Amino acid sequence: MTFRAMSAALAATTAFAAFGAFNAAEAGGFAIREQSAQFQGSSFAGSAAGGGLSSMYWNPAALGQADWGLISESHFSGIFGQAENTVEMYGGAPAEAVTSNGQLLQGVPHDSGDIADAALVGSSYYAYRLSDRLVLGMSLNSGFGLTTKPNNFNYLGAELGQTTKLFTMNAAPTLAYKIAPGITIAAGVQVQYARAKLGFAVGAPTSPPGLGNAVYRDADDFAFGGTAGVLFEPMAGTSIGIGYRSQLSHELDGKFKSPTTGFATVGATADLDLPDIVTLSIRQAIAPNMRLLGTVEWSNWSRFKQLDLIEKSSGDSLLAHPMEADWSDGWFFALGGEYDYQPGWTLRAGVAYEISPVDGAEKRFTSIPDADRWWLSAGASVQLTHNMAIDLAYSHVFVENGDFLRETQAGNVVAGYSESQVDIISASLKMKFGGERPLEPLK
Repeated sequence: MTFRAMSAALAATTAFAAFGAFNAAEAGGFAIREQSAQFQGSSFAGSAAGGGLSSMYWNPAALGQADWGLISESHFSGIFGQAENTVEMYGGAPAEAVTSNGQLLQGVPHDSGDIADAALVGSSYYAYRLSDRLVLGMSLNSGFGLTTKPNNFNYLGAELGQTTKLFTMNAAPTLAYKIAPGITIAAGVQVQYARAKLGFAVGAPTSPPGLGNAVYRDADDFAFGGTAGVLFEPMAGTSIGIGYRSQLSHELDGKFKSPTTGFATVGATADLDLPDIVTLSIRQAIAPNMRLLGTVEWSNWSRFKQLDLIEKSSGDSLLAHPMEADWSDGWFFALGGEYDYQPGWTLRAGVAYEISPVDGAEKRFTSIPDADRWWLSAGASVQLTHNMAIDLAYSHVFVENGDFLRETQAGNVVAGYSESQVDIISASLKMKFGGERPLEPLK
């Protein structure tokens, strides 16, 4: 393939990955775990221990396993979720007994209807070996994000949130270096763009519904961080990896309009503190055609304390009180396996349990109805040609119901519960251009 054709292919997959990154979060907090169709098939067990180029998202040292030539992987996930909030208490009264102007509230639904939209998530990975020891790589991902909007827009919990959107795009150029036989280290730089929108109702609900709406929009920012990792391969069939993705801090700069500002648009900023993440994985052969996979991951979500909107001109808060979070750290545990069914065919499956950073009703946002969850996944890899392979995966995510108990900007206490479930279908295309040897079958 000519250099021009290689450049065109790389540009096309990069553009598609960026386009597909508008998404709904499907990991603890509002992180996006769907970064690899290959590892989704094992519920992300073994994700930091190499075995595929997309492992570099969790551990950049996995880049050191890349062959000669230009290696390209493009991964795409369709996320089909259902989530609903139901209000049980409002202002100290049961939802069915809430009054407006002395009369029972009429025409205001107690539930949000479905708040989740179907989403497409894309990620891309590239590697080019410079020498026997040194490999240059690049990853393009959307590591955090969500899109939620209630079907019943002015339901009884609308003061806690209506439209919520967060889009991120992260580029991470990386270098991996083999310092000794069986030991590879790597480090990289993260450059992340974030864009957000937040909308919520202002004032108590009326009959018929007549809430005013506040909107924070066109808020964006760049943030910078790092990534690092080590991959140990002490013997044939064994790999152990540990990877680190640094925290990222955004100061979003946008515009705010609300009944409290007389519907005048004012400049506003909001701090968004995202967690650093440590992932430890193992990949162990237990037979010539079978491998056991495992992962433990820690996410520093305790950095996410609150969300406040600050007027740029005065430095004062535009909210009656900040939206408190005070989340705890998140944990993820996964166990899976791979089986080489026949030459060029690998089957895999896995189960995972995720401990949500949201560990109390007063910490749960109705726009981020996060809770502990189980993952069940299955997938396959198929070698199509010497230089082309695909991955396919399916996951069902069982999310526990979560209570919420929060105070609105008008001082009304709203209580209820959230329930959700998710189905995820993923596919990837892996290609190799040039090099001394063809793409090796996945092992």
